[in-house]
Amino acid sequence: MLGPLKTLYRGRGAALALLKQKLTGRRIPVRVSFLVTKRCNLRCFYCYAMDVIENKALQEPSLADLTGILDQIHAAGCRWINILGGEPLIRKDIDQFIDYARAKGFFLELTTNGFYVRQHIEALRQLDHLCISLDGNKEANDKGRGKDSFEKIVDAIEFAVAEGLSVRVHATLCRRTMAQESLTFLAGFCNRLGVRLNYSENGLPGIEQMDPDFLLSEEETMAFYRSYKDLKKRGLPIVSSDVAVAYADKWPLPDRTTLYQKDLPQVPADSYYPCQLGRNQCFISADGNVYPCTKKWGEGKNLYEVGFQAAWDHLADLDCVACKELGTIEQSVILGLQPRAVLNGLLNFG
Repeated sequence: MLGPLKTLYRGRGAALALLKQKLTGRRIPVRVSFLVTKRCNLRCFYCYAMDVIENKALQEPSLADLTGILDQIHAAGCRWINILGGEPLIRKDIDQFIDYARAKGFFLELTTNGFYVRQHIEALRQLDHLCISLDGNKEANDKGRGKDSFEKIVDAIEFAVAEGLSVRVHATLCRRTMAQESLTFLAGFCNRLGVRLNYSENGLPGIEQMDPDFLLSEEETMAFYRSYKDLKKRGLPIVSSDVAVAYADKWPLPDRTTLYQKDLPQVPADSYYPCQLGRNQCFISADGNVYPCTKKWGEGKNLYEVGFQAAWDHLADLDCVACKELGTIEQSVILGLQPRAVLNGLLNFG
């Protein structure tokens, strides 16, 4: 019980911002996914940030740039950040950045490929949650993340757990990772270490052209969700809430994964949950562009040109209403204050 209580205490600023948004109806960027670097030691072809990673002309933001952005998003009401990249731990000054964010009172997550966890362990102790990406067993993982990356990632997860960090394992859902042997491996591995597991689908526009065999069909996706739900029922450490999985199961448009304003007359009002991305959360790319989500990567304004508040306000008139991707649903039901999803979040981030 101490874990969830600690999470609630450390996340009280984010909780108050959510309640404020709920009560006033104001758009507040409660949670910001902040890409603090364009550099990465891996080349996962499905990475939504590949446009900035491969942009040789783009200058790396300085520590002063990053802390200045933290000041702006804090002033706009943000109290919860997920530190991303590129690979965030590749920055030599990432420890100072984490120190600054902690001093500002943010609830802190960091998502990493694990390669530099050992070098930054003291700074990582300040996090509320550490997410390490692993795409299945060795064969499945190394196909997407690079040869022999599996051993380094597994070592990082085991080391972080041994050091007492709150750790979650994240996998990108595709044909390779949904294979039964990969799902069985990940569930067993996480169960042995006592860490949580979650999957999210890849919404990167055009991914099907890069690898036609990457995305799952509708039938494969739902078969995976049901296997996933069954593992949770059996007591394995699955993050995704029953609310989110059940929601995916009753998605009203079987041929599409995004619901738009124009679709609303055709679907029952209780068949979708309004997406919160762009409404109370957003992404800041390493080039300063502010986007609502990975599916709308490239659709936004640059905070270096207009400031964060104006870039955030620009996202107010999104034409999309909801998405079927499990990761998006999970964020939406938690940040939409769905009671069972919030409870599940507290239990899994504690």
